[in-house]
Amino acid sequence: MLAVDLSREGLLHDRKVVRRAGGERRSNWVQGAGEHLPLQDRSVVATVLLGNLVCMAARDGEKFLREVARVTRPGGDLIVDFCPAVGAVQDFLFTISQNRRLPRVLRDPEFYLVDQVLRTGFQPFAPERWSRWEFSFYTAREARAMLARVGFRVGDSMAVAPLAAFQPDVARIALRDPRTWRNLLELEERAGREPEVHSTGQGFVMAARRR
Repeated sequence: MLAVDLSREGLLHDRKVVRRAGGERRSNWVQGAGEHLPLQDRSVVATVLLGNLVCMAARDGEKFLREVARVTRPGGDLIVDFCPAVGAVQDFLFTISQNRRLPRVLRDPEFYLVDQVLRTGFQPFAPERWSRWEFSFYTAREARAMLARVGFRVGDSMAVAPLAAFQPDVARIALRDPRTWRNLLELEERAGREPEVHSTGQGFVMAARRR
């Protein structure tokens, strides 16, 4: 197993976890950026990219995947996850429902600048101290097209934590003020909610094979 991470601290943490599991002797640790992998062409059999790494590459998301394709041999496998905008917004709604701020947000969505989140990639988790994350959202259709452009063929995909998992918590609070339902539906629609589509989830995972 080869682990690549931009953060030295991240590598040290992961190494401790693997050591406790007894797998350190079969592991190699390399510090490097995903957009410039320190690996030879076609030297990797299978790659796992979890933790929204492609999304965190922001405008370089496709460049990141192209680099992964470069080091993956034909027939090699890729497991990768993505975050859609609707997932980030819904997770935010669920989070603030735990600290009883949801009614205020649903009565006045612009208070938390949700439109700005969808347009610019600003993250909604700490609205009182805005900071810029280099982050991009992808729909399932966009992710599939991007993987095809860099040389992968998607074989399967799966939604993770669909919206329905959060709805009871959001609904219980929203019921106290019927006006909030209209705002909630509008927020989800603006975030790209499409029933029966993978992008309605908190995120989605795709399995692909190098052509």
